[in-house]
Amino acid sequence: MKNPIRVGPLLGYETSDLYTVCILLDAGAPPPVLHVPSLALLQAFKKIADVGSQEFWRAEFPFPPPDAGVTVRYEIQADGVALADPYDRVGWQFYVPGKTEEPLLAYASCNGFSSFKLLRDTDQPYRLWEKLKEQHEAAPFALLLMGGDQVYADEIWESKRCPSLRDWSELNWDQQNKAKATVKMKQEIAAFYDWLYTDRWSDENMSLVLASIPSLMMWDDHDIFDGWGSYPQERHDSEVFQEAFRQAARLYDLFQQRGSTTNRLKADANHRSFGLRFRNYTILALDNRSERTIERIMSNEHWQDVKDWLAQQSTQGNANLLVLTGVPAVYRSFAAVEAAMDTTPWHEELEDDVHDHWSSRTHLAERMRLVMVLLNFLELPSQAKCKAILLSGDVHVGALGQIWNAHKRIGLTQLISSGIVHPPPSAFAWAGIQMMTSDTPEGLGDGEVTTEMLTPFGSPRYLRTRNYLTLKSGTDQKLWVNWVCENEKLKPTFAIASS
Repeated sequence: MKNPIRVGPLLGYETSDLYTVCILLDAGAPPPVLHVPSLALLQAFKKIADVGSQEFWRAEFPFPPPDAGVTVRYEIQADGVALADPYDRVGWQFYVPGKTEEPLLAYASCNGFSSFKLLRDTDQPYRLWEKLKEQHEAAPFALLLMGGDQVYADEIWESKRCPSLRDWSELNWDQQNKAKATVKMKQEIAAFYDWLYTDRWSDENMSLVLASIPSLMMWDDHDIFDGWGSYPQERHDSEVFQEAFRQAARLYDLFQQRGSTTNRLKADANHRSFGLRFRNYTILALDNRSERTIERIMSNEHWQDVKDWLAQQSTQGNANLLVLTGVPAVYRSFAAVEAAMDTTPWHEELEDDVHDHWSSRTHLAERMRLVMVLLNFLELPSQAKCKAILLSGDVHVGALGQIWNAHKRIGLTQLISSGIVHPPPSAFAWAGIQMMTSDTPEGLGDGEVTTEMLTPFGSPRYLRTRNYLTLKSGTDQKLWVNWVCENEKLKPTFAIASS
């Protein structure tokens, strides 16, 4: 049976003693079985969804933390025959760290291209996935975190796969907002997202990494389409936009969250935020898209779910806190651009990009809410030695920032890794961004809390090169961060100590 696995395996981490494997098969293929030789395990997959003419299958299996790190091998069978992926690989393996071992983590974002021109003009688009694979083979990662834009769906409005949307795009603004999502349009939108994941997750190195490192993913706007949630309300609520969101969410729930709600902060909520514990890390992934509108990022109920979850974690003992927020809370300020938009002809083109930032005047209060929720958590006696880190992407450059309360001597470190596939801004574009924005330190609220962009050791302040992050606690009790860059002359690093 040659190459029946169309996408996958996709290896996921669910809880401290539970992993999952997901695959996409042709419809009608024999039911697959997961084989883990070291456990003498044969676990049947469960079909959980149709994806066009294919089927999405999921299997879960227990593996409690071992005393010492161990490599776990697995394969997928059907009718007693091992199944191959599109590259004729028939077996995979991953690393499970020991109970007291300091695990090695990776973080990445922006896995795609916002335009066909960028794709066409980028040499070796998946080069960093190859680098990540090679690094994993030399010293295995225990977990891969991905913080947004795992696919880029921006082309949906001009795709030959969606002729009805191309027709819709030629209508005027009011006509577009009032247009019905026809049956044909719904079919084309669904088929587009089905194709998007099958096509964009097919790279040889990327697919091997996703089969070899357990992953956790949270989406951002490009997983839906550029700027989702930052459009005027009448456009956001239009039938066509809402249908695109529904289909993007359907595929996100399958491929990125592996059809699981195990770790959702609230399984029946409108948001998809999730949290879990992994060894000495508490991981909180904030869904900043499902409920986003031009006026808000998260609902009041969503914020309460976050606070309730953090309160539960405070009783579980001290651990490093990793918070995934797709758009960085600390970055260059776009306030001047936002002020100018009302008087310039390029208002419409830049509006959604500028409104996406936490520093947008619409979201400033909510950014303060994020900061205070996390700083209040750090003030708890149980978190006295906690290192708190915001992991973000979105901006297509790597960077480092800090939120600090000097009076209470507690703070958050902002790490930005962007992107693993999307190229950085050109020198000309970056010069324009620097001219229109500012990275002057800010005072929040009454000024007691400040934000500041920092410079990693061994690099310029901003990494205008494709990159991903690695994190590992050292014997010096510091959390060591390294940006792995496509420009190999750059080797940025930073050590995070407890507040």
